[in-house]
Amino acid sequence: MDALQLVNTHIKFLVFDFLTLKPISHESTFFSRKGRHLSRAEIIGIIVSRNFNPNRFIKFDIYDSIGCILCIL
Repeated sequence: MDALQLVNTHIKFLVFDFLTLKPISHESTFFSRKGRHLSRAEIIGIIVSRNFNPNRFIKFDIYDSIGCILCIL
């Protein structure tokens, strides 16, 4: 499948899939897994922990029943 055909396409990834993404060296905002490129993701799960530092960041873990993804805003 051509990479252009996957623009604005929803593909279901599990936590394992996100943790195995590889950065594409010439594009700082793109990642690759099994030949497919990814630039944006929407994560759905339950927030199981958070660390809020006012005026600096919020750090939280999202759990999707398979594993956790650490997120920092």
